[in-house]
Order: sequence, then structure tokens, then C-alpha cells
Amino acid sequence: MTKLDEFSLRSYNKTELALMYSPESSPSTALQCLTRWIKHCGPLMKELEAMGYNKYRHTLFRHEVAAIVRHLGEP
Repeated sequence: MTKLDEFSLRSYNKTELALMYSPESSPSTALQCLTRWIKHCGPLMKELEAMGYNKYRHTLFRHEVAAIVRHLGEP
């Protein structure tokens, strides 16, 4: 992995993060997959909901990304 490929913990557009987890997928498919993973991980959903997560917001805040990475691993 090169320096440019290293994951950075910051705010992300949902599609941008989804494509990091599923780079071979189309943007819409990657987003659907990430959304499904989040929804089906009960502890992650509880943590995100406690943070005020809004599934309709297009941006994930840094603390939400940190929670996702804790539960799903680094992309």
C-alpha cells in the first residue's frame, strides 16, 4: 500500500466511503452494500443512532466513520 492509498479517518461522502469498501462496484451498488452492512450490524447501528446518525444525510462525520471502521474494519 502506498502513502496515497492509506485510509484517512475524516468525514466522507457516503458514496466515497462505500467505494473504498467495494472499489469494484458501481457507486450505487457500493452504497447499497455499505448501507446494508451498517443496517445489519446491530451494535454499529446502536452506536450510530446514539451519535445522531441520519440515514438520509449524504455525509458521514468523522466520529461516524470511526464507528464504522471499528465495526466493519478499515476499507
